[in-house]
Amino acid sequence: MKGLDKAAEVIAKSILRCESMRVISHNDADGITSAGLVCNALERAGIPFQATLLNRLDESVVGDLDGPVIFCDMGSGKPDLIARVKGECFVLDHHRPVGSLSCHHLNPHLFGIDGAFELSAAGTVYSVVRHMGDNSDLAGLAIVGAFGDRQAMIGANKEILDEAVAAGAVEVKRGLKMSEDGPVEEVFEHCVEPLLDFTGDPEGTRKFLSDLKINGDIQNLSDGDLTRLCNALTLKLLMQGSFAADSVIGEVIRLRHEVVKNSLELVQLLNACGNRDVPGLGLTLCLRDRSALGEARKLAAEYRGHILREISALREQNKVKKNIRYIELENMEAGAVVAGLGIRYLYADRPLITLNHKDGIVKISARGNKPLIARGLDLSAALRTAAEAVGGAGGGHTIASGASIPPGCEEKFLDMVDEIVGGQLKGAGQGRAA
Repeated sequence: MKGLDKAAEVIAKSILRCESMRVISHNDADGITSAGLVCNALERAGIPFQATLLNRLDESVVGDLDGPVIFCDMGSGKPDLIARVKGECFVLDHHRPVGSLSCHHLNPHLFGIDGAFELSAAGTVYSVVRHMGDNSDLAGLAIVGAFGDRQAMIGANKEILDEAVAAGAVEVKRGLKMSEDGPVEEVFEHCVEPLLDFTGDPEGTRKFLSDLKINGDIQNLSDGDLTRLCNALTLKLLMQGSFAADSVIGEVIRLRHEVVKNSLELVQLLNACGNRDVPGLGLTLCLRDRSALGEARKLAAEYRGHILREISALREQNKVKKNIRYIELENMEAGAVVAGLGIRYLYADRPLITLNHKDGIVKISARGNKPLIARGLDLSAALRTAAEAVGGAGGGHTIASGASIPPGCEEKFLDMVDEIVGGQLKGAGQGRAA
């Protein structure tokens, strides 16, 4: 972190010399918290800003764009587009860089830190804003961004967590990592993670908890009740073929200064705002405006309904090639979430890909897991190569990646991904055998 921190300090000083700033960020939880970190820091420094939250970076964004501008959670993989920005430009990203950038560029991969697992975009941005003033109280947003990208509190993320605890921005305790607080029955009835065989079934939920004799508010369960519930959940997940118990049981991080205390609830709210095309509402939450909370919670409830319906479709309609599993649907609302939940809780044997026919293109989300990564899986390379071969574009992380392709070439795309992934996994196996 020392090299990254030194570069972050230089970037922070350059930002503080600007008279105004454009902020352009991704519209998922990591991107929205990244924008929230920058915008809070700019406001405190008295620098006027304009923020825009986007699904993807393309030519329409940079065509007439004048700096100074900060790109958050995007830009490292698009050097040609970034080069077209007029004026001073800052890229604060954690996706694997492609080519090189001539502007201010901060990315954990450039310092030997894995941006897929150890530092999110929000964490990268926090490394800058902590040098823009007394902003340690914002560290909770960096943690929320990491959770939004399914990262654990390891490596550089753990250093941010330690700083957040020391600054009083968060508190940590042992418990269940649920995205809601309140009566345990209501929490399990509403949750989509963990994804259990009774998820979406109120009667099944009541029976599970009744058999365990568990009741009360989930955040206040006794040690005995918590241990009994955690053991039952671990067993149930193993019986489902899932090894994701560590995603549910462990350190629970509570936010001290944000609009909600439950860090995973804030992830859920921000993802819902992005999905429903109102990421600005999520940014308002990150700016600590509680007036947006009611609307965001309503959107999150609607989003959960879409997720449950699409998970049901995944169970019934998924198809398998030699090396990948996939589902192809129209107008999905939660393709990336479904891919992530599916591989964590339902189908861990192959990378899981969702193809979503929407708005005249096919939007792709692909997810892997750590055992597959250990065998050589690199979804970023697979999706980028296959998408470009059919006239689309793709990229991301080894474990989580996305793409967009023209309609009509889905089978060719899937065949290429299947072949590339097969080569990655086979090649890794041969390397170990040698």
